Amino acid sequence: MVFLSRLQIFNFKNHSERYLEFCTGLNCITGPNGIGKTNILDAVYYLGNAKSFFNGIDNQLILHGQEFFSLHGWFGNEGNETDILANFGNGKKTLKKNGKTYPRLLDHIGLIQTVFITPYDISLVLEGSEVRRRFLDFTICQTDRIYLENLSTYKKLLDQRNAFLKKFEGRPFDPILLETFDDRLARAGQLIFEERRRFMQIFNPWFREFYHFLTGESETPELLYTSELHEWPLAELLTQHRDRDRAMQRTGSGIHKDDLELMLNGFPLKKYGSQGQIKSFVIALKLAQYRYFLEKTGQKPILLLDDIFEKIDAMRAGKLMELVAKDYFGQIIITDTHEDRVKEHLTGLDAEKKYLTLQG
Repeated sequence: MVFLSRLQIFNFKNHSERYLEFCTGLNCITGPNGIGKTNILDAVYYLGNAKSFFNGIDNQLILHGQEFFSLHGWFGNEGNETDILANFGNGKKTLKKNGKTYPRLLDHIGLIQTVFITPYDISLVLEGSEVRRRFLDFTICQTDRIYLENLSTYKKLLDQRNAFLKKFEGRPFDPILLETFDDRLARAGQLIFEERRRFMQIFNPWFREFYHFLTGESETPELLYTSELHEWPLAELLTQHRDRDRAMQRTGSGIHKDDLELMLNGFPLKKYGSQGQIKSFVIALKLAQYRYFLEKTGQKPILLLDDIFEKIDAMRAGKLMELVAKDYFGQIIITDTHEDRVKEHLTGLDAEKKYLTLQG
């Protein structure tokens, strides 16, 4: 089991300096709204993934008026300790493991897995396909280095192909060069598509199991992976739509257009789901993500629960704590505005507990 033992924060979001120690079980961070409880969870997430859960622009994570931020975490695993240091300043990000700088940030992905359940997860339902693709890719990349490399390659080639299409707007160009882009893009994209399809076959049953556990109802939740590649290989799609892509100056077919349709009882969740159904859906997605990491690696990820008792009803909160009571999870870090409420939910759970109260 991977767990965070200590965390040191400098100039990250609204924290100028903070040092925290955690136990291997349940850690409850309480304090008033606006004091930075969620930002502590995001700091943990950043150390695991080299980026913020909420904001992909590192410069915007620096405390106002400062020039850099630094995050330092000490992680234990089977008697060994690994320290991860993340720094950002002057437009440059560095990540170190045990004092040694990673040559590529990609090399860190998958070392420390986190599952973050937050009220902002509702974006998986309400926002566009990019958010759902990001969830899909993040989950697979954590345990599949080849997929991560293919995804990185695909994104670079896609940017290059789009730049090529814009460069020769309305002018003759060398079709052989475009065919070279297409051949490499198709190879990477096809591999990504096949892995996404395999992933969905594994992931869907776990997702449905958690949804039914949380709701106790016989509704039928579904995740449908939609992609043009179900009908045509990517190499053919790129050839078929070459004239269209030239006119639009961008690549209109490929795995960057894939989506997950979220359905309940045969109807789109976004359109017909109640607030309670939507909350159960997204929590089940994250719990299935946890299960996927656990099954793939044999290690329990760190579970981050942001303001969970404020945003879901007592029945769903009780069900979530029932899972915790089964020793299904490893280390958990929970935030809430009320310490008494957290203690009430955790009463009777046979796990090590630590309560941390933030002061202004």
